[in-house]
Amino acid sequence: MVGFASGQPRHVRLRRRLSLPRVSSLHEAGFIMMRALTVDHVSKVFPAVKALDDVTMEIPRGSVYGVLGPNGAGKTTLFSVIAGFLRPTRGSVTIGDLPPGVIPLGRIGVLPQDALFQSNIPIIDQLLYFLKLLGFSRKQSLLELGRVMDLVGLTSVYYREAATLSHGMYKRLALAQAFLGKPDILILDEPTAGLDVVTAREIRESIKRSRGLATILVSSHNMSEMQELCDHVAVLNRGTIVSIGPVNEVAGSALSVSMTLNRELTEEELASFRGLAGDGALTGSAEIIRTDPMVYRILFPVHLSPEEADATMRELQKLLLSWNILLRSVQEDNRIENLYRRATTPNKSE
Repeated sequence: MVGFASGQPRHVRLRRRLSLPRVSSLHEAGFIMMRALTVDHVSKVFPAVKALDDVTMEIPRGSVYGVLGPNGAGKTTLFSVIAGFLRPTRGSVTIGDLPPGVIPLGRIGVLPQDALFQSNIPIIDQLLYFLKLLGFSRKQSLLELGRVMDLVGLTSVYYREAATLSHGMYKRLALAQAFLGKPDILILDEPTAGLDVVTAREIRESIKRSRGLATILVSSHNMSEMQELCDHVAVLNRGTIVSIGPVNEVAGSALSVSMTLNRELTEEELASFRGLAGDGALTGSAEIIRTDPMVYRILFPVHLSPEEADATMRELQKLLLSWNILLRSVQEDNRIENLYRRATTPNKSE
C-alpha cells in the first residue's frame, strides 16, 4: 500500500491503479502457473533518460528473484513498472496467465526503498485502513494484522505512532504492510538498507519465512545477502539486463578465489603466475588480478569445471612454494558479487 515515488500525489497514483481491470485473486481465478510474472520487452523513457531498455524477464512462481545493479541501473524503475506505479513506454508486464496490464487487487505487496507512514497516527489505524482498502472486514483485518506483525516481530507496538519507532522498527513496519493480504508477489526494494546487523538478519529471516508462500523480487547492494536469499538473479546495468538466470547457473559458474600471500610478488613472479594460469584474454584461461600488494584474485572462466579449477589452484600453489612463498589464506569469493562485478565492469576493449 505504500508506493514508490513517481512524481505524483499518492491519491492520484492510487486512483490510477484502481482504474485498471482487476480480479480478486490468482488462486480464486483458478490459475496454476509456472510463471508468476513476465516482463516482456519493457522500456521506460523519461525526458532526460532511458531508465529501462528492452528488459525481458520470466519470474518463476514461488522463487526469490534478486535484481542487482549499481545506483541508477533502473532497479526501482523496474519495480515501479511491475507494481503498476509507472506505465512502460514500450512492452508489457503480465501476472501469471492474466492479460497484460491486469493487476489483481492486493496481490502485489510492495516495500519501497523509502517507505513513509503518517507520523502522528497510531500504527494499528494505518494498517487497518490499508486492509479496509483491500476489502477485509474488521474481524478479518484484526486477524491479518496480528499475523503480519508477528511475522516481523512488532506485536508490542500496535498503538505507537510511526514517528516514535527506531529506524529498524520502521523498516519492519514497512515490511509488515507489504505482507498484508498474503500477496502472491512481493516486491522488496533494498529491504535491509541502513539497518544494523541484528535487524538486517531479522528482516532476512522474515523473508525466508515467506519463501514458497509468495514470489519475491528483492534488490540489495549486499551481495552476501543476495546469495543467501535468492535462487534466481538478474543484473541490470544502464537499464539493460546484462546477466540473468538461476543462481547456480549464472553465479555458480562465476568462480573466483582470493589468495593472501606472505609477501608481494615481484613483477617477474606475477608474470609467471599469470602465465601459468593463462592470460585472461585467452579462451579457457584464468585471469589473475592483484587487489592488494599481497592479495591476488583468480577469476576462472565460466565454462571451467570445479575439477579443472582445483587443478589450476594446485599448480599455482606449487609455483608459489618453489619461490618459498607461503599462502596465508585461500578464500572462495562471493559468487554473486563476482558475477555482479563482471557484469557491470566495462570491457577494457570497449
